[in-house]
Amino acid sequence: MSKAAKRKTATTNQTRAWTWTVLSIIVAVALAVGACALWLPDRAPSLLAQAHAMRTGPAAIQQYTDAKEVNVIPVVAADREILSNSSGVVTTSSDVNELRSGATAFTVNNRAVIALHTETPLYRSIQENDEGQDVLALNNELARLGYASSLGSTKYTAATKLGWKQLMLESGTKCDGQLDLADTLWIPEETVSIAGWTAQQGTVVNQGAPVGKIPGGLVKMTVRNGQPSDRDRTITICNIATTLPANSIDITDGKVLADIAASEAYRNMQESDRAAGISAKLMMSEPFDVLRVPAAAVFNIEDTKACIAVQQHNKLEPIAVTIVNGELGTSYVQAENADTGAIHEVVIGPELTTLKCR
Repeated sequence: MSKAAKRKTATTNQTRAWTWTVLSIIVAVALAVGACALWLPDRAPSLLAQAHAMRTGPAAIQQYTDAKEVNVIPVVAADREILSNSSGVVTTSSDVNELRSGATAFTVNNRAVIALHTETPLYRSIQENDEGQDVLALNNELARLGYASSLGSTKYTAATKLGWKQLMLESGTKCDGQLDLADTLWIPEETVSIAGWTAQQGTVVNQGAPVGKIPGGLVKMTVRNGQPSDRDRTITICNIATTLPANSIDITDGKVLADIAASEAYRNMQESDRAAGISAKLMMSEPFDVLRVPAAAVFNIEDTKACIAVQQHNKLEPIAVTIVNGELGTSYVQAENADTGAIHEVVIGPELTTLKCR
């Protein structure tokens, strides 16, 4: 073998030796690291560590008005006919657009016909000592009008007789005190609006025939999908404000309904718009203080009764509350036996599952 060949062989052997040496070192280091890893305690990466649960949330006192926009549905009665109890010729009359209880509606055969509102419609002629619910209604209405009567009595007494005689004489008609049904015209309210009046002077009227009609009007307004409150609330409809009584979603007060019907806003509405509902504003008549807390702080909920908890002296203290309302992750509550003004934080978290307040 030549000298060049010998030098090449020696160089190759030297290279192989270094390669094996380096590989041995790498393997040894890897084994050492692996052994250390086996003996080290397990520890999750910080990014995978469980998030710490929030333990408290803010609480604050605020005035509760429950102000909101609502939709109210009007209930309109059908037209009602006014029926004559008299037969004969109308001797005195005029264009009638309103009838008031106790006033002369018209005259038939020169006898006054008195518009009269009684809780029970009069259906017969009545004389002294007659009894019944119609007599009770007559006694009460005569008293309301300021005439003699036996208020609250179902008997046609001498006082009733005197009162009716006074009313007829003031209307220009002689009367012995006995009530003749033909001298009356029953109306369903103390004062009613009239349309289509037909009992004009010189015309003939007949018993049981209509002489006019009461146009259908508002008899009720109801809050659509409304929930009753245990407190009075104020509702404003067509710029008319009134009280919505506790435990009710209906407006039935005749004067309020008449004011709403007479308002420009109501009169300018189309019938279809009214039927679809009228916008209104609703709020508590007398605002009151509530505690505003996160909804997650309220637990052991049964209807409107529930609990919240506070931290006192490193202990959890449950407090009984009444739920007033809730919205968007917030609950409004009233504490039953605690000073809510001193509560600034409430407990939130799994600890609540172990507590009871009732």
